[in-house]
Amino acid sequence: MYPVLFDLGGGLVIYSYSVFLALGYLVAYWVVSADVSRRKMDPSLPATLLLACFIAGLVGAKILFLYQNATLAEFLANPVRYFISGFSSVGGLVGIFLALWIVSRLRKTHFQVLLDVVCPALILGYGVGRIGCFLNGCDYGTVCSLPWAVSFSARVVDVHPTQLYDTLFMALLFVFLWKIRTENRPTGFVSAVGFVILGTQRFFIEFIRETTPSFIEGLSQAQLAALLLVVVFGIRLFQLSGGVLGKQAQV
Repeated sequence: MYPVLFDLGGGLVIYSYSVFLALGYLVAYWVVSADVSRRKMDPSLPATLLLACFIAGLVGAKILFLYQNATLAEFLANPVRYFISGFSSVGGLVGIFLALWIVSRLRKTHFQVLLDVVCPALILGYGVGRIGCFLNGCDYGTVCSLPWAVSFSARVVDVHPTQLYDTLFMALLFVFLWKIRTENRPTGFVSAVGFVILGTQRFFIEFIRETTPSFIEGLSQAQLAALLLVVVFGIRLFQLSGGVLGKQAQV
């Protein structure tokens, strides 16, 4: 576990989690820029999208984290502590969806077009960010004896490196989505496929994440959100595949 990448002295510390979070956003920006260029959309759109998603994602991730982990009294007693640590990926995703909807209204661009543009970038950026989680020693898995099991300073036993499972899975999913994005598919197809697969993966990997608390009926809040993601985008994928709403939106 390497939570601190560099200690420059004088209280200036560079944390691995922050570095890979930033790298994730940079990678996502590159992916969005490439797809926007291919679609011959407004060149200023990538910066707008990433700024909106960055702000809304951080706010959403922080709000849900605070809701889950702190009472109002605890937050007011030590607000700095809760502001500088802890995020919820579910809250971040909700914030990103809201940001995309707002940008689509302001830019007069179809919401599903933006989803198709951002989905592969979001998935790859998330995979990069999970490397930071691994180095930070958070979100680790349950005890296992597999050859690739790892141990963190917080544990004395070997556990699943679920963070790296996520990174590998997201890389493969990105390659798949990056390939099908150029095929003759209806608008919304790429994002529907991406979010259905993402939701399915998140639902199952939660079973081997030890830090996942039960929320209802033995399922975590992340699993319930993942199921919702699969249902919503699964319905959309069925509609698109069956031609019910197969008419393409215009960029």
